[in-house]
Amino acid sequence: MKHAWLLALTLAATPAAAKEIAVNVGLEKPVVVDTDKPLKLALFIEIGTNSAVQSTIKGVKAMAEKYGFSYDVFDARFDVARQINQMETALFNGYNAWIVVPVEGSQVCDMVTKRAPAENVLVAHATGTACGRSSMEGDELWSPGTLTYVGGNETPSAFKAIMEKAITDNPGHQKVGILTGPNLHPITVSFDKALAEVKAAHPDFEVVAVHRTDYSPPDNQIKTQTMLQANPDLNIIVGAYTNMSKGAVPAIEAAGKQGQVKVYEAGGTEWSVDALKSGAIQVTTGFYRQTAAEAAVQAILDARAGKTVPHVILNDGHALIPGQESGKVGLVTRDNLGAYTPESP
Repeated sequence: MKHAWLLALTLAATPAAAKEIAVNVGLEKPVVVDTDKPLKLALFIEIGTNSAVQSTIKGVKAMAEKYGFSYDVFDARFDVARQINQMETALFNGYNAWIVVPVEGSQVCDMVTKRAPAENVLVAHATGTACGRSSMEGDELWSPGTLTYVGGNETPSAFKAIMEKAITDNPGHQKVGILTGPNLHPITVSFDKALAEVKAAHPDFEVVAVHRTDYSPPDNQIKTQTMLQANPDLNIIVGAYTNMSKGAVPAIEAAGKQGQVKVYEAGGTEWSVDALKSGAIQVTTGFYRQTAAEAAVQAILDARAGKTVPHVILNDGHALIPGQESGKVGLVTRDNLGAYTPESP
C-alpha cells in the first residue's frame, strides 16, 4: 500500500515556523498545515436526505464532539455545478480541511487535487472517488493531490460480488432488472463496470431492464413496478443501495411476486438486516459510511499531528466480518447476520 509521508518544517528563524507541517500529497508543492490554527472542516455531500449520507454526517459530528473542531455541511442535492460552487465559496472562508463525497468525480477533480491543495487545504474522500477513479480498485482509488481515500465497498469488485452471488444462488438462465443512481455518479459508474463484466462472463444473466433513480424509495418503487409490468418473468433485481430495495420490495409484494423475484443489494442498513431475516432480500454488503467519515477525520487529524497517513483505507476503515477477505467486500447473508452491525437506518 502506498503511503503519504509527512515532513516537519525546520524554519527555526521564526517562532511560527515550528507550528507548520508540510504534508506531501503527491504534488510538487506540499500542503502546509499551520497547526496553530484550529481545524475548520468543510464536509461536501451528494444529498442530505439519503440515509447513507446522513451516516457520513453523523460520523463527522461524532468526531467534532470528541475532538472539539468546527465543521459545516454543504449539500449538493445531486447537482455537481452546485457542489463546485460550494467548493469555490469554501476556498475563501477559512476551511483548512475538506471531506468530499463527489456528485460526479471528474468535474470536481481539479478542485480537490489542485486548487484546494494550492490553498493548503487537506482533502480526504469518504466513499466517493474523484478524477475518473470510480472504476478502479485498491491503491488506484487515491487521487494525487488529496490526503487519503476511505472506502472500497462501492468498487466494481464489490458490486460484482453481489451479482455473482445472485448467479450462484440461481443457476441457469435468469431475467434481471437493475436499479442504480443517477448517470455519472461515482457509484453508478462503478456499478456499470461491474455489470458489463458480469454480463460478458455470464450470458445466462440476462439484463432486461436498467433504471436510473434518484435513490429515493418512492422513485425505486415506481421503477420496479414498471419493470415488473414490462417483464412478467423477471426473477432477479439487483440494486446499488438499500433505498433501491426499499422501493423494490413493496412493488414486488403489491404484484404478488414474493419468492418469485429475488432482491440483491449493496448497503447493509438496519432495514436490510430485517429484510434478510424475513427473506425479502437475499444478500447485502457491509457498508460503513459513519466509520468511513470518522476514519477520514482521523486521517486529517493525524496529518496535522505529523503522523503518516495511508493513501487508501479500505473496507470504509471498518474491521472485517466473518467470511470476509481483506481487500474484498463483506457479503452479509442470513448465515453471518449476527456478526454485522449496520450504521444506517
